[in-house]
Amino acid sequence: MSNFFNLLKTFIKTTELTSAEKKRSKHFYTIMGTAVVLLIMIPAGALVGIITYALTLGVMTYGGATQGAEVILHIISILSVVFGINVIINIFYFSNDIENLIPLPLKPREIVSAKFAYSLLSENIMEFILILGACVGFMSAKGFSLTGVITSIIGILTVPVIPLAYCGIIAVIFMYFTHSVKNRDFLNKITGIGTAVLIVGALVALVSISGFNPDAIVTSLASADNGFLNVMNFIFPHIPLMMDSISSESVYQLLLYLLANVIFVAVFLFLASKMYIKGVSDINTTKSKRSKSIASQAVEKSTQKGVFASYLKKEFLILFRTPPFFMDCIAINLLWPVFMAVIMILQGSTNFLSGTLTPYLAGDQKSITVITVAAVVISALVTAINSIASSAISREGKHFQFMRYIPVTLRVQLNAKALTSIIISGSVMVLYVIAFNIYCAIFADSFNPFVFIVIPLIHILLSLICVVFVTYLGIFLDTINPKLVWDDEINALRGNYNTVINAAIIIAITAAICAISLVLLWIFGVEPVIINLGLVIVMCVLAVFAQRLCLSKGVKNLEQTES
Repeated sequence: MSNFFNLLKTFIKTTELTSAEKKRSKHFYTIMGTAVVLLIMIPAGALVGIITYALTLGVMTYGGATQGAEVILHIISILSVVFGINVIINIFYFSNDIENLIPLPLKPREIVSAKFAYSLLSENIMEFILILGACVGFMSAKGFSLTGVITSIIGILTVPVIPLAYCGIIAVIFMYFTHSVKNRDFLNKITGIGTAVLIVGALVALVSISGFNPDAIVTSLASADNGFLNVMNFIFPHIPLMMDSISSESVYQLLLYLLANVIFVAVFLFLASKMYIKGVSDINTTKSKRSKSIASQAVEKSTQKGVFASYLKKEFLILFRTPPFFMDCIAINLLWPVFMAVIMILQGSTNFLSGTLTPYLAGDQKSITVITVAAVVISALVTAINSIASSAISREGKHFQFMRYIPVTLRVQLNAKALTSIIISGSVMVLYVIAFNIYCAIFADSFNPFVFIVIPLIHILLSLICVVFVTYLGIFLDTINPKLVWDDEINALRGNYNTVINAAIIIAITAAICAISLVLLWIFGVEPVIINLGLVIVMCVLAVFAQRLCLSKGVKNLEQTES
């Protein structure tokens, strides 16, 4: 047991800031961390709580009890498995500490259990907050009790255990029977494709619960033969046990819940004790079969053109040829429209856009303004979430000194990194606008040149300006304290707080823009044309400010950075 705690303590220390990072960060992470909590974590937890509260009240009117909270917790568990499998494989099999741990007099169970606990603590902070929101929402509707509160506290910390155990079981079995596969890039591609398929499949299964019609969903959940809940309760049996314990104040159900967690972890540790060493023994921790890194190859292949074009090509090669970067920075942009399309198709003609779409197609100025504001918000959020800009410096990793010593100014390099993000994110936004207009054309009774030509051009212009603003802001934030020390590319992105901080700032800015625009439109009756013109001016000012800040203060930050 002492080995377990010593290993866990060591793993946790490896994620702490280095002395150089602490020197650079000063109060940055304290301030920005507070912003992340206030702007992302608390609102997300509150939103989950409100949805759970509404679903619980709804199912109670039809004789149900815990089904609303169960479906929320099942969704959280599904997402935990979907996004956890790749993390587990990398932490268990491809982290740099493997070659040092295996020769030590440690049992496989001790290594795996410590890595499992480390993964649970480091990768599920946001999940803990969402579970807290779900529990508070349920008890607000059902009623608070001492047993319920105690069970909720235990559940907040332990609900992610079984989903993570599933990830561990899948990982050790997969690596045991495919131990001849030693290519991390190949495994990242497989898990990335599997993640995308699972996300789309889960969304289809969820939306198929009466097509996201609120009344039909509540009725379906309250019934005893709901297919989605029946399947999920079988896969994640701890969820109904925990909710029954909270609802009925049953200590017996709580003990069964804890027993379910113990059984799943015991099965995982048993399999790991038999399979882990064989799966990890011959792992080649290099990123690919090629002896040279993708970054080095990108540099070599970029030397025959102009300086700026070569650097731009290097950035594109790294993003497109590194599977984690491709999945988290590029492919993620294509998943959002798939989600929206699935929801709208299953909802049919009564989807969530129908109320705004009809007056929009008729040329109603207020509806056009609402869609325009939405275009600004979506453009900013998508660019922030894809993390192309906010990880621009962190992606360099151990190659950071390359930036400082090549005969290319840091200003030029930052502009090249920015243009990479602008081209990719901007192209995606143009595709979004085109797809939206194709969708509108399907339901339009007649062709309105103003709606189908002028307005889309304005949306594209505004979207590109938003992309420029978010790009330079993200790069600037990454220059303040880039994450240059990482084991693999996944940790360069998911362990990079700058991405979350950038998203938090953008959420605050877009929320303010959205609120001010709609208040001016609906309460003060300001002309839509003035609001639209104001949006263009405001975004232009923000873009220019972010660009100048990045190329002045950002350059100074890099000059003072120690790798």
